Amino acid sequence: MTPLDRPSLTSTQFKKFADFIYDISGIRFQEAKNYFLASKLDMRKKDLNMSSLDEYYNFIIRQPKMSREIELLLNEITINETFFYRNTAQLDSYNKDILMDIIAQKRAKGDKRLRIWSAASSTGDEAYTLIMDMLEKNLHREFTIEIVGTDISQKALGVAKEGVYKKYAIRNIPPHLLRKHFTILDEHNYKLSDEIKRYGTFKHCNLSDAMNCRALGKFDIVFCRNVLIYFDRESREQVLTNIYNNMNDNAFLLVGHSENLYAERHLFEICKDKLQALAYKKAPKGTEKARV
Repeated sequence: MTPLDRPSLTSTQFKKFADFIYDISGIRFQEAKNYFLASKLDMRKKDLNMSSLDEYYNFIIRQPKMSREIELLLNEITINETFFYRNTAQLDSYNKDILMDIIAQKRAKGDKRLRIWSAASSTGDEAYTLIMDMLEKNLHREFTIEIVGTDISQKALGVAKEGVYKKYAIRNIPPHLLRKHFTILDEHNYKLSDEIKRYGTFKHCNLSDAMNCRALGKFDIVFCRNVLIYFDRESREQVLTNIYNNMNDNAFLLVGHSENLYAERHLFEICKDKLQALAYKKAPKGTEKARV
């Protein structure tokens, strides 16, 4: 397809679709994503045998939020770039400085329950990475472990629940863990063991929806990496408020390398002794809201 053949949206169309997607997901598309969004919408239009994107728009705005077509649209427009053991330097710091800090606190209190939230889990690579590392430390013998992965894409969640991955996704897994926890299905596909899968629970969740998030309960550690960049300032504030409300008082939040929470310093303060982990804790109550 040449650049001239690529579907595109007029400014009016782009604003209508972008506003609609924002309303149902909290994700804000910028004009630079015109061709990306147009191509995804064009796929849905063709699948429904519709003649124009305007016809598709008039159809989609009449659908209930939990309709099959809304689900299919969100599957198309969400970006699921992920793989096992992504950003190993951060994970190493997490395992040493964050996880063991929480474990020490729980041992001191006699608390035997450990809950971790992979807040934008996509196909489950991050959540399963965390589980493999905890089993290597034999923490499952001492604690009741629950890893909850959430995503807005039902398609991605389906992959997570099935546990079958391509070579690209598993390329960073240490060889001994790959041999231990995966079965080769064919030259392209690897299946994760039930031993690992049993510790993971995957649920549909819109991070900007307070009720969706509240239903998940409280967590000791939250991973929300490489997703805040897709929200505008208002939605980002809502997402982080929801995460804040789902964290235990001494919980940690880990974000991606391109993200920082300076604008939300009334909610979170960075852990200066854990910089490589990109970790934050709840700000003290009464911290003044950031002026940015």
